[in-house]
Amino acid sequence: MPVVRSSESDRTPVNLVATVAGVDSMPRVDRADVRETDDESTLILSAGGLHVLMIRLHYGGTGGETDEVINSAGEVATGAVCSWTLIGQVLTLELDRRAAARLGFPRDYRVRLDLPPDGFSLARDSLLEILYTACFVVDTPEGRVTSS
Repeated sequence: MPVVRSSESDRTPVNLVATVAGVDSMPRVDRADVRETDDESTLILSAGGLHVLMIRLHYGGTGGETDEVINSAGEVATGAVCSWTLIGQVLTLELDRRAAARLGFPRDYRVRLDLPPDGFSLARDSLLEILYTACFVVDTPEGRVTSS
């Protein structure tokens, strides 16, 4: 920030210029892990060793298969994702109102996947497995896939 000095004897006009830096508030993840058991598959997206987001699919059970989104505080929203996209490195989840409020996320939640190629492929494949019932578009270097 510029320092402006002035005195009574100095009547030279001073032009102040403000520099505003754009801040990317989109969460970023640098690690993807998948945990699978007989009952569920969970994609864990993390940054700096901390969980940012988990997306889990429960297999079978009395209600059939159900998907869940879990925030970093451990809040769980079931059947939260209305639709989703993975365009380039940006994952967008369109959440229903109830789920967005419960998770503390905007309805249009975006996260940047800053992952190495093998981690990105793992995340992409896991998303296609877990969120297969939601409407989706995936457009990445590995190809384009859409729900039809």
